Amino acid sequence: MNRRTFFLVMLAAMLLVACQNKNPISHSEFEDETGSVIDIYDFSFIKHAPESKKKQDIKDVIKLYFIENDSSLDTGFAIDIENNFVYIDPRVGSHGVRRTNDDPDELQDTQKFIDLLKEYDVQNWRKRYSDTNDDEDGYGWKLILQYTDGSTEQHSGSGTDMKKITPNNFYPFTKDLAEIVEKELVEDK
Repeated sequence: MNRRTFFLVMLAAMLLVACQNKNPISHSEFEDETGSVIDIYDFSFIKHAPESKKKQDIKDVIKLYFIENDSSLDTGFAIDIENNFVYIDPRVGSHGVRRTNDDPDELQDTQKFIDLLKEYDVQNWRKRYSDTNDDEDGYGWKLILQYTDGSTEQHSGSGTDMKKITPNNFYPFTKDLAEIVEKELVEDK
């Protein structure tokens, strides 16, 4: 075998080995439009998770993301039901929750969040609430539920007429949500 053939055989073998050693993308990761691999179960990329194509069982909710915005101030919660933690008033970006220097707070009983979602029948809220003043000024809110299969269900509203941009039971829901977060926070030791 001459040198050139030997070199080509070795090059082909190295390429084959390199391709086989590439880490496969897991079921929870995918490549975004830039080719970066992202994990759809990470709050940082929750807005990239696929939309659920079917009605899901409420007990399969693993993440609850609720954010409100009144002109410029974001308030809300990113609750990881599966892992018992919450980000309080997280910064929000175009992909999801922006990382902060703050660690998430630990929660005691996350089943109460599932019970709350069921009590307020949030899965039957409309997908979008708006009024004719659907602009950047005014009030806006978004609720994202993520299920065990990684898919999400989203509900949102924006505008200036609060009766038109929220479901009827919205205010009691947000009040109870905040109370449950406060009650279920694990005390610092």
